[in-house]
Amino acid sequence: MSKHIAPSHFYCLPSGLKVHPCRLILKDGTLMWKHALLYLNHYSIPSEEAHEQHIVKTAQRLEELNSWVSNECDETEFLTPSAWYVPDNTELSEGIATYFTHSSIKNESVYDLLKSHVHSHEILEIRNQHLFFQRC
Repeated sequence: MSKHIAPSHFYCLPSGLKVHPCRLILKDGTLMWKHALLYLNHYSIPSEEAHEQHIVKTAQRLEELNSWVSNECDETEFLTPSAWYVPDNTELSEGIATYFTHSSIKNESVYDLLKSHVHSHEILEIRNQHLFFQRC
């Protein structure tokens, strides 16, 4: 990250890592920390290192799934989380689950493309206007 960004724009994670919301969670990925931490215009920072690690592992898995669904899309078209780490929501309180959509493909088509790539210990469902994914 640039050394010209004010320190007040960074968030300190439980591991001690300081991240800018626009920093990629995984190098060469598409998901930024803001995708995981921002919900309804409010940032929620994990208080436990385990939750931070869950977010990183979920990001890794979403990037893998994204490669299956977006391989023929433009580089600006990818899976976009809308709710991920929300501490006061029981199913989103650990960083292992997320609601998302694809920026250009309908949920039903994304679901059909991904269902064969979801592991037995994972959940992928269409819920209202979003897809729901949970790692374990």
